[in-house]
Amino acid sequence: MRIKAEYKGKTIVKHTTVRNIIIVVDNIDVSKYKYYVSIGMGYLFEKESETTTAPEPIKYEGIEQEVSAKPIPKRKRRTKPTPGKGEE
Repeated sequence: MRIKAEYKGKTIVKHTTVRNIIIVVDNIDVSKYKYYVSIGMGYLFEKESETTTAPEPIKYEGIEQEVSAKPIPKRKRRTKPTPGKGEE
């Protein structure tokens, strides 16, 4: 990801309910792209070009086997004895 040319050399103030976040665009670490997107600053970055090669998708292969599992019995609910009328 690269920072757009129109924002280089600028300082941006993000107003939040907790505090104001001051960001100097020249000091942005591009490796923290996800953080800046999460605080609403994703518009500062250019999208990657289509010419870069995408990584190959990961293929998962599972093992087919029989699983014999006994059913889990329902848990018996324990209740405290409550006193009836006239008892304390």
